[in-house]
Amino acid sequence: MKERAMFKGVINLIIKQDDKILLFFRNDGFFSYGGGWWVIPAGHIEQGETAKEAAIREAKEELDIDIQPQDIKCVHIMSNLASKTEGFDFFFVVEKFSGTLRNCEGDKCVEMRYMSPDEIKNTKNIVTTTNIALNAIMDGDFYSECKAYTAD
Repeated sequence: MKERAMFKGVINLIIKQDDKILLFFRNDGFFSYGGGWWVIPAGHIEQGETAKEAAIREAKEELDIDIQPQDIKCVHIMSNLASKTEGFDFFFVVEKFSGTLRNCEGDKCVEMRYMSPDEIKNTKNIVTTTNIALNAIMDGDFYSECKAYTAD
C-alpha cells in the first residue's frame, strides 16, 4: 500500500488590468532549468492558512497591495508534481485592489510588466506552470497537471 500524499499548496495571482496580466521576470535561479523566467506572483500557503488568506498575504508581501476576499476569484487548479514540494497550485484572478503596485522582491524578480494574451503567447521563457495554467484558463479549462518543468 502506498503512503498517503502530503501535498503543499501554492497560490498564484493573476492580477488583471483590462485584458492584460501582470508578470514578473524572475532571475534568481529558483527554477531547476536555470536562466530567467516570466512568472505570475505566487507563494506557498502557510500552515493554518486558507488559500484566499495566502493570496491576500502574498499580494501585500510581493506587490504592496491590499485585496479583499470578495475580490479574489479562483479560476484554475493545477496538480503540480514538478515542484520541489509536490502539491496543488490555486490560480486566483484579482481585478480590484487598493494601493500602488510595486515589486517588493527585487532580489528575485528584476522586472514586472502587464502583458496581453498575445504578448504572453509570443514571449519566450514563461515558466512551465504559468504557461500551462494561463493557456488552460484561456481555453476554459479549470484543471491542469504539470509533471516536469521544461525549458521551452
